[in-house]
Amino acid sequence: MATWSSAFATAFKILLLSLIWWIIGFILIVAGAAVIGAPLIPMLRDTPPTPPRWPPQGLFFGSIILGLALMIAGYLIIVLGTMASFLKYSAEYYAREITKAPPPPPAPPTY
Repeated sequence: MATWSSAFATAFKILLLSLIWWIIGFILIVAGAAVIGAPLIPMLRDTPPTPPRWPPQGLFFGSIILGLALMIAGYLIIVLGTMASFLKYSAEYYAREITKAPPPPPAPPTY
């Protein structure tokens, strides 16, 4: 029979590892947004006498692609890392509980 303490310990491990994956994924998402938005900073900081051009100078297609790739990678790390944490620790928990189960009763003798 599973105890509450072992169930909560397993849940805490899943939560802790999922939180780590969320932090790593969020850092990648923010880095991707920064790569996309970094060329826009000079346009926002300076007030040009002429109307700004679109797309602004320095905004390259490569930075948009790289930023989107980083953001997608961050999202995938969050989703897959959380699922992997759940599957890993829940499988270990179930395997541990099955090995602790008492052996089945012996079969009745046949005459």
